[in-house]
Amino acid sequence: MKPLLPAPLFTALALAVGLTGSATAADLELRAATIGSQQGIQMAGLTALAEHVAGATDDGVAINLFHSGSLGDQISNIESLDTRTLDIATIETPITTIDEDLGILSLPYLFRDREHVRAVLLGEVGEAIKEQLQEQDYRVIGFYEGGFRHITNNRRPIETPDDLNGLRIRTPESRQRVEMFNAYGANASPLPYPELYSALQTRVFDGQENPLVEVEASRFYEVQDYLSLSGHVYTVGFLLMNEARFQDLPEEVQQALLEGGQKAFEATEAFGERAEQSVIDLVEQNGMQVNEVDTEAFIEASQPLWEAFTQDLSEEARAMVERIANHP
Repeated sequence: MKPLLPAPLFTALALAVGLTGSATAADLELRAATIGSQQGIQMAGLTALAEHVAGATDDGVAINLFHSGSLGDQISNIESLDTRTLDIATIETPITTIDEDLGILSLPYLFRDREHVRAVLLGEVGEAIKEQLQEQDYRVIGFYEGGFRHITNNRRPIETPDDLNGLRIRTPESRQRVEMFNAYGANASPLPYPELYSALQTRVFDGQENPLVEVEASRFYEVQDYLSLSGHVYTVGFLLMNEARFQDLPEEVQQALLEGGQKAFEATEAFGERAEQSVIDLVEQNGMQVNEVDTEAFIEASQPLWEAFTQDLSEEARAMVERIANHP
């Protein structure tokens, strides 16, 4: 395999990462970070990406993975992409700090099921989203499943929006998510994900909302009593790079990354599907009470939010909502 980097550039890279002339197994090392736990769905995606890239480049490129927010939260990870001190980050709700229009992806009950998600993200809408971010100097090397989000809490089963009245609910750093839960009657506020377990344990928050895979990976069943299967939002995940950093890479590495991004999507989707029943079994074995919600009541309560959340967005964003909602 021909060298992926010219000798002077590789020498500079080696010094920058503290190799100081020592031999390395790979010609190029990339850093990828996630706030997710080592056992979580984000790491499943990043592992699939890293394994594919290593294989496609004959081990010429190594992607070093950092989990559990060890390199900061998602917003600081985006800033690290900008300064090119980080190569790849898993970004979910905070994608709106780059492009507010992408808040449409978090509209309540926008996605019907995984088949709908797959058709949207792997089709023309997904390509349009990638182009939209590329215009803002970010490269989406792939999407991944964050998953359908559900509610856990320590106070009572949640069957209708009224059951959220007065509950202190943690959300991601998203104005839209905070307003959504407040509209349902909760007292919602954001908190960095790495601080969430402790906040639930000490009862700073009564509950939180996340995909089932995070309930398992972060062991929320140890500090929560009720799991309500609301499926109120599907979290779209982005494997994100700085566009200039991506363009600096040799074509064969770019291609390997894009192929690896597809592998990451497949790996996380499979992870999420496997987790659905196994997590429910796990939390019930650990004493949590699991219940279905009145989905129609939640959808009805969510309808005014669609207009409220999209009225200040671009015409293109509102049109994309219609394309997604009506996608077969």
